[in-house]
Amino acid sequence: MKINQKKYQNGATLISWLLAAGLAVLIASAIVKVAPYYVEFSSVKGMMKNIASEPNIKKANMRIINSKIEKYLNVNNLRALEQAYYNSRPGTRPDKKTKNPFTLKRLRKSNKRILTVEYDVPQPWIGNLSFLINFKHAVVLGYPNEKVDVKHNMKKRDTGKLNLN
Repeated sequence: MKINQKKYQNGATLISWLLAAGLAVLIASAIVKVAPYYVEFSSVKGMMKNIASEPNIKKANMRIINSKIEKYLNVNNLRALEQAYYNSRPGTRPDKKTKNPFTLKRLRKSNKRILTVEYDVPQPWIGNLSFLINFKHAVVLGYPNEKVDVKHNMKKRDTGKLNLN
């Protein structure tokens, strides 16, 4: 009786290679669509750290902070943040009321003020599928290296719930 030495197939079939290649293309296209916004957000973090470290920023009002933000937006190419910021300005979009991505909050228990940025970036992907990327970062004005943990469900009136680490 003859014994078959090759009972099992070695390697993958053409269909499994095509499925793996298709999955790799989908993942690569998602990374290509999303990665530039994460690179931009790292620039936003640097911008906020620079604003927080400027002299006399502890006592600055929102108008002065907005002028510093606009200077950074004009110099750096932060398109998603520019769109969110300028669409929130009065008179720009009368049909939609969008909020300013930058908020200035004062902690109740201390005299520290926190500048927070929060904005969404909708990015179309394939057909009617899209990504919605939510960016959120906060810095303590005058203390750029101090860590701030912003709660996800924090309301404007809950300014005492910010944790400084």
